[in-house]
Amino acid sequence: MTIIVYVTSVTFKKELHTQQNHIETVLKAKQLAYQFIDIAQDVSKKEEMRERCGNETAVAPQIFNEHSYCGDYRMFQQAVEEDRVLSFLKVT
Repeated sequence: MTIIVYVTSVTFKKELHTQQNHIETVLKAKQLAYQFIDIAQDVSKKEEMRERCGNETAVAPQIFNEHSYCGDYRMFQQAVEEDRVLSFLKVT
């Protein structure tokens, strides 16, 4: 089981950079295997992310457990605050 996070390395928004770092910090703290896919490096990955989310306007970061969609950063943050990250990531 690998958590897949679609991110972007090209952003002018500090908030987005902070969100992506927060996701990585939590995944490391929970000792979960993860992979970041950079949609800025390959345009087809952005289209793939949107198709997998079922939202043609979705923006990074988007989080998946293998093939199952978990949610976006807002949903992740809420799960962190409610101490239910593992269920959000579908690992329990």
